[in-house]
Amino acid sequence: MTLALQIVTSGLVTGLIYMLIALGVTLLFGIMRVVNFVHGELVMLSAFAVYFLGVGELGLPFALAMLCAAAAAAAVGVLCQYVLFRPMHYDILNCFIIGIGASFAIRSASWAIFGPEPIAIPAIVPGVMNLGGVFIANQRLFAAGLCVVLAIALYLFLHYTRPGKAMRAVEQDREAALLMGISSEQVYVTAFIVSAALAAVGGAMLGSLFGIDPEMGAEPLLKSFIIVQIGGMGSIAGTVVAALFIGLTDSATGTLFGGELAFIIDFAILMLILIVRPRGLFGYDVSH
Repeated sequence: MTLALQIVTSGLVTGLIYMLIALGVTLLFGIMRVVNFVHGELVMLSAFAVYFLGVGELGLPFALAMLCAAAAAAAVGVLCQYVLFRPMHYDILNCFIIGIGASFAIRSASWAIFGPEPIAIPAIVPGVMNLGGVFIANQRLFAAGLCVVLAIALYLFLHYTRPGKAMRAVEQDREAALLMGISSEQVYVTAFIVSAALAAVGGAMLGSLFGIDPEMGAEPLLKSFIIVQIGGMGSIAGTVVAALFIGLTDSATGTLFGGELAFIIDFAILMLILIVRPRGLFGYDVSH
């Protein structure tokens, strides 16, 4: 029973971090039909930014360092929109290709700048908590709580603010939103800012738990694609459910059989779900 509880708690924490990163992916796809491969590199660059701002010479408080990293990531996200995706007229195939190229370029530059050695970020909330015989690091609880708060904040933003409602309108019917006076370009800028900020916080949380290196963005990006495919491309509710499910599956697989099987199990689940329901669990027709 203790082992099962340990698997569940660890899986929920990992799933919540994956959820935060995957929400940025599904947000862009739902609104713009763009698959942003640079998203994983924003995760990695934000983790390095938090490290150098908070642990390096500046020594800023973690919250301030994370806010600065999120702001920088948002600026990079908007830059990618204007330089990479806008000239392609948001064509899904062209954006897919150019995103892969930009991702490899950023990762290669990061290898040259930061080097290959992993770097550890000191725990923001040190110590361990005993929850009914299950020991979990306070840092993991902090990461899980922050991810839940941001997910709720995203829901409130999309449903109760003017920019959020505009984003939902463009997602549901771009032509009708244009006729109502909603600027799609302004919505796209907002979407990239929100998506990049989510990636930044996810990167900071991953870095504080597992360390940082130039390759750290590849795995959460791939997990995010698996999650949004299982949940349904563009579905926020599907992303949340699928992320928690994948987190629990990875935790159980890693504990019982070793981490090497995690991706195999994830892809097997993805294939089975897409065979039965090609649009994913909560997917809808994105042809519009």
